[in-house]
Amino acid sequence: MREDGVVLVGAGEMRHLAELRRLATTLGMEVVDVLEQGRRDGTGYLGRGKREELRELVGDTGARFVVADDELTASQARVLERAAGTTVVDRTELIIRIFEAHARDAASRLEVELADLEYRLPRVKGRNPELSRLGGGGQITRGPGEQQLEYDRRAIRRRMETINRKLEQERAARAVRGTRLKKEGPPTVALVGYTNAGKTTILNSLSGAGRSTRDRLFETLETTTRLVEGSSTNGRDGGTRPDFVVTDTVGFIRKLPAQLVHSFASTLEATHDADVRVICADAASEELEAEIQTVSHTLSETLGEGNGAGPTILCLNKMDLVSEERAAELRREHPGAVTISALEGC
Repeated sequence: MREDGVVLVGAGEMRHLAELRRLATTLGMEVVDVLEQGRRDGTGYLGRGKREELRELVGDTGARFVVADDELTASQARVLERAAGTTVVDRTELIIRIFEAHARDAASRLEVELADLEYRLPRVKGRNPELSRLGGGGQITRGPGEQQLEYDRRAIRRRMETINRKLEQERAARAVRGTRLKKEGPPTVALVGYTNAGKTTILNSLSGAGRSTRDRLFETLETTTRLVEGSSTNGRDGGTRPDFVVTDTVGFIRKLPAQLVHSFASTLEATHDADVRVICADAASEELEAEIQTVSHTLSETLGEGNGAGPTILCLNKMDLVSEERAAELRREHPGAVTISALEGC
């Protein structure tokens, strides 16, 4: 059996296996094959014939995991696992595990644990022990040996109630701090965007912060706020630029698990009241327009329409990675956007 080898499977009209591949490799998995089907089967996600094909693929490649591009019901996961003869992981659990491995502060770890418990509640049968060691088990909120079977539904609900109380206290404290800073502090700018669009690199370029910018999905989970000092002249009209505060937020992704949409709304609170919101996008992405739409949709879903934020600026980052022809095309398609390469300065 190949160590950490995975077969990716996707079913239905909306399949995003290139992105699923990046999610898997972010956890250290090695993608050994891919299997797709145009329709989604209600019983086993893949149809019977495709499930037989999957079993052969797993046998031929020695894959240790099968990773599905959608959230599976408990029964679908069981059917697919029996057919494949190996461990099955769905997209939701994969994303939660990435969040679990990357959570650094106490609030983020609580948010991740809450999302994990919400996911696990209808699946008390058990989480895959093999998955617990991926992505850096030492960083997660529970010990890697602690499995889903150790929780019954009552214990899970009690823990969720405890976490919700702690998070509510944290939200109240943040609201008090935010109100004071809004009244007394400098203007605020919130960076939002698709995961790996370069928000943290922009933050570092503006403020000189030393945040990690490794090329991994969801490298940033908790919000990070830095002061950007003003200047006596802006180099164009001799005017001054005031100090302002810039906040980096968690990235978005297609098919963001419902548990994380709910749990991570609090990480976007800085976006709600920001004087300026900057939607950061990867200009070199082959799915640029879809990623911009995903960010806009998720913002309206988590913060609500007309949420009181100031003006929104579209920032097309990583322009150093596109050709001159593509750059001209992007400027025509998005005439109001700011085009930059954060690596070369903001």
